[in-house]
Amino acid sequence: MAKKQKCPEFENHERWLVSFADMMTLLFAVFVVLYALKKEGASEAKIQQAAVSIQESFNDVMEDIPEVKRVGPTEQGFGIFEHRKGDRIRPPIVTKYPSADRQTKVIDAEMQKVAEMINLRLYGKEKIRELEKKGQERIISVQRDNDGFRVRMLATHFYKPGAYRVSQKAIDDLNQVGKILKELGRDITVEGHTDSVPAKGELSNWELSSLRASFIVRHFIEELNFSPAVVSAAGYADTKPIASNATEETRALNRRIEIKVHYNE
Repeated sequence: MAKKQKCPEFENHERWLVSFADMMTLLFAVFVVLYALKKEGASEAKIQQAAVSIQESFNDVMEDIPEVKRVGPTEQGFGIFEHRKGDRIRPPIVTKYPSADRQTKVIDAEMQKVAEMINLRLYGKEKIRELEKKGQERIISVQRDNDGFRVRMLATHFYKPGAYRVSQKAIDDLNQVGKILKELGRDITVEGHTDSVPAKGELSNWELSSLRASFIVRHFIEELNFSPAVVSAAGYADTKPIASNATEETRALNRRIEIKVHYNE
């Protein structure tokens, strides 16, 4: 009697479904996170925290990979995105922050340091007490921003009406502010602002605000040896008021220079 022939072992050709299912699960998780981060469903703080976490995930290197076997850039940081922004003129001072809370603490600490140095070099303790007692606006003040801080300088002290060059009597104050910001070592943008009253002469408010900001940037580069890579200028005319334009007193607050300190690394 003939022996019963054994059937060949069944080969599974659908093992790709396992990887496909894993990929679909990950994509579903990604879209759930993106849906949760839409403006209607998440606060700005939550969105910022999630963005920082995602950035860190792509920028960090797994510790269990030997350095000799790592693929990609070997300089500061190993992120797949960090080195795809084009050639940098200089390495960043702060490459990234471990968390959004850490970034906030760094900004607050440096803002307080700058404010204290400006107060001591330009005002002195007695003058500060006098201004606080009278409730007067300081000529130079430091203001917190959503993603950094600003050094605000009132134009009435730094410029003659309609002029874009800083007056000689205010150059020393400008130099003190510039030296403090240079010691900080971060990127800055000098912003020019005007009130809503049309400028007298040939210049419009747009031109006046832009020229005032550009003059300070040029002064920082030529006189204080700022690197051109870390400073920029912008003019906003009367589009970003901080007070009403109804009275001369409040319009004087809108005529200002603001130096924005950036924390976008």
